[in-house]
Amino acid sequence: MRILFTVTLLLYFSFVEAKIYAVVVGVEKYDGTVTDLGASVDDAQNMYNFLRANKNNKVVYLTDTNATKQNILYAMEKTFALAKKDDMIIFFFAGHGAEGMFCPHNVNGGKNALLHTEVKTMFKKSHAKHKLVIADACFSGSIHTKSSSKKNYEANSSKNNENVVIFMSSRDDEYSMEDRYINAGFFTHFLVRGMGGEADGDKNKEVTLYELYAYVRKNVRSKTMEKQTPVMFGNFNKEAVITTY
Repeated sequence: MRILFTVTLLLYFSFVEAKIYAVVVGVEKYDGTVTDLGASVDDAQNMYNFLRANKNNKVVYLTDTNATKQNILYAMEKTFALAKKDDMIIFFFAGHGAEGMFCPHNVNGGKNALLHTEVKTMFKKSHAKHKLVIADACFSGSIHTKSSSKKNYEANSSKNNENVVIFMSSRDDEYSMEDRYINAGFFTHFLVRGMGGEADGDKNKEVTLYELYAYVRKNVRSKTMEKQTPVMFGNFNKEAVITTY
């Protein structure tokens, strides 16, 4: 997917000195017997390009043979450790997924799988209070509890002071699909289009979290004949502005 980003990422965390520390991963080619994909690297490339548009951001980009479990965890640990209190950390993953895990390049059955619990642990270690996970992967919704992931939308309250957004391409019992005609995952394709302004329902030049969620969910479900349902949850204000254009 090759779409130029011309929007500003706000994610409702607007601070003069704030920076974004991100690890962006795309895996198409797999070791062993795992079936290769066709659009994950393009999806990750677009996210990387968007984040790097702001030269103050620190973004690590890993694809295919570089995107091993060991390299991903190392990148998350080192990159997220740089974030200060008012900064933001982002983990983006495009590739295969299974229940409770993402699949790095070197996954072999359960060996070398990137567990959702490991991602959560990396997030908890970071001092940043603004955290975002985006994944275009099968069964990605299983990063949350099963009972909650089947809900359409959640804005959970929390006693801590963290602003956490988790936006997953599918529920915990669903596959995430690619469209070979646009060479993109349906989820990331509409995520990009939505952030670019198409999700702006009231045409005020701002895209809120709920507008983005509703737009992506509606279009992904339509294109996949309701076989794939994106989910969003966390501790955040659903009316908060995520992008302007």
